[in-house]
Amino acid sequence: MLDLETNVLNAYYIGSKYATLLNKLEIYTLKDLIYYYPIKYEDSRNVTNIEDIVIGEKNFIKGEVVYIKSIYTRNRKNIINAKINDDTGECNIIWFNQPYITKSIKEGDTIILGGIAYFEKNSIIFKSPQYEIVKEGKENIHFSRITPIYSQTKGITSKWLRSRIKNILDNINIEDYIPEEIKSKYDLLDINEALRKLHFPKTFEDIEKAKKRLGFEEILYIQILSYLKKQERKKKLSYRVIIDEKKISEFVDSLDFKLTPSQVRSINEIIKDINKNIPMNRLLEGDVGSGKTIVALITVYMMHLNKLQSAIMVPTSVLAKQHYETAKSVLKDIRIQLITAKTKRIDRSASIFIGTHALLSNKDIFKNLGLVIIDEQHRFGVRQRDMLIQKGYYPHILTMTATPIPRTLALGIYGDLDISRLDDMPKGRIKVKTYIVPNEKRNDSYKFIKDRIKEGEQAFILCPLIAESEKLQLKNVESEYKNLKENIFTEERLALISGKSKNKDEILDNFKNKKYDILVSTPIIEVGIDIKNATIIVIEDAERFGLAQLHQLRGRVGRSDKQSYCFLFTSASHNERLEFFSKNNNGLELAEFDLKMRGPGEIYGKNQSGNPDLKMASLLDASLIKMTRDAVVDIIEILDRYPKLKEKTREAQDRILTIN
Repeated sequence: MLDLETNVLNAYYIGSKYATLLNKLEIYTLKDLIYYYPIKYEDSRNVTNIEDIVIGEKNFIKGEVVYIKSIYTRNRKNIINAKINDDTGECNIIWFNQPYITKSIKEGDTIILGGIAYFEKNSIIFKSPQYEIVKEGKENIHFSRITPIYSQTKGITSKWLRSRIKNILDNINIEDYIPEEIKSKYDLLDINEALRKLHFPKTFEDIEKAKKRLGFEEILYIQILSYLKKQERKKKLSYRVIIDEKKISEFVDSLDFKLTPSQVRSINEIIKDINKNIPMNRLLEGDVGSGKTIVALITVYMMHLNKLQSAIMVPTSVLAKQHYETAKSVLKDIRIQLITAKTKRIDRSASIFIGTHALLSNKDIFKNLGLVIIDEQHRFGVRQRDMLIQKGYYPHILTMTATPIPRTLALGIYGDLDISRLDDMPKGRIKVKTYIVPNEKRNDSYKFIKDRIKEGEQAFILCPLIAESEKLQLKNVESEYKNLKENIFTEERLALISGKSKNKDEILDNFKNKKYDILVSTPIIEVGIDIKNATIIVIEDAERFGLAQLHQLRGRVGRSDKQSYCFLFTSASHNERLEFFSKNNNGLELAEFDLKMRGPGEIYGKNQSGNPDLKMASLLDASLIKMTRDAVVDIIEILDRYPKLKEKTREAQDRILTIN
């Protein structure tokens, strides 16, 4: 039996040349090779008689080789001519620069071949078709069956991959970690059978059964981890918050706006959590401008009434300062401390601490930390969040995101979190108008921006890169700033900001105070910048961004009662994603669409969000998500009887970054 951990470099029938090519496909071991799934299938079961060949289309035919010869032209190019026949007729085949074929195919062999049929010089001809020699008593793996097609690289064909994968599958027996009783209850194939049916199915039903089994396993480990983490959390002790309904009502009534129904619902869900001595672990999800911050501050106020401290951690100093200003205006008589890398003196008697990663290095300032709020939670790793959790009493955790999470994605990945959704918007919000702007319409957009600036409004112009790149033909902020300043907006006041800017806070403050008309920026402004007078955002090379990020960027405008605009500058003649985005302002619908088009890792960013690299399972498959959630309940009861399944779950934990 083969060892699946064998490096392909050392594997029989592969060799160093092909091992290097396989590495380009991220295939390093025999295990990687058999888990390299087909991207589609071709049905070659219907073999056509030669007399029924359809010219100009792909045909699969079977016949006897009656002639084959290799010749070299004057310029040393190799040509192989062959002729095959069946009971209904004959046709010609020609292969170019494949001299090895005559070593494989001999006169008298029966072959199956597939390719486009042409009619030239009064005969049917196939040019460089794929082929397979029929051998008595041996199963065909390339033709006359449902044939798997793989993603390829130069030098590695689907035919080559099929032959190597078949050899491995014929010589292995993988240990199946899912208990027999679970496989029986949920009608799941054995792992060996699933892989064989996936790579070499006899029917399309085989493929679906294989996908179900392999997808089930991918999601199962995530679900087990989520369940165990949730159970572990229930064993921890936290501060029980006493709810003073009278004071909270008075506080809410003092606000100069009315809470939306979903804000009220979310606050009540939070109250139920923090009224227990089990740590809350809740995700507050809401579209840009839906009012997450005020929900967070009301929760902070409840902590303050119980003489408990709160920490609000955000990804940037700009956002920290913004939250600090908002908190001061809402929580007027409460001590609030802003902590960034520049903070020198800390008021340890403060009730609320708002800051960036700097909070992590100052965690000894907390006396009785009752609540940790993490804004834009996907930008922090699990270990960073853990650093704020102290020994003994665990604080309640409220994480917030403006990136809408489709329900199935939430169930599949964030199963250890309770989720509150802000699914309505405060009254008075005006929808941002979004337009796709091709190159020939740029000047019209610039004129529109100038007119709005004359009315006292401001604009963002966003570029994907900081500096010029030789590889990427994309707008960069440094050269575009110079071009705009010297050639287009010659009378307007422009500022430049990027990740390299040393005085980011000062630039943003000056823009907020209307000292500049246009801020030319990289996506650094993606999160949390709240400048109500900015009514236009231009996004260069818009097709480069995911819809979730475009939605975040569009959220930088439309934050007042003025009509705002988002211009998507693109050189693409047509882009389905941008078309959908321009007509849709609902973040959840955009996220669903992006998930279908791109996959979760691309939407949320693999390094930041920790979403699993799922090869088979779809996080849009609600039935699969539900099945695995049901299975977890059964598996937990018997998990101790299956130590290897427990070990596989621990291995999955190392690969998958889940929310703590």
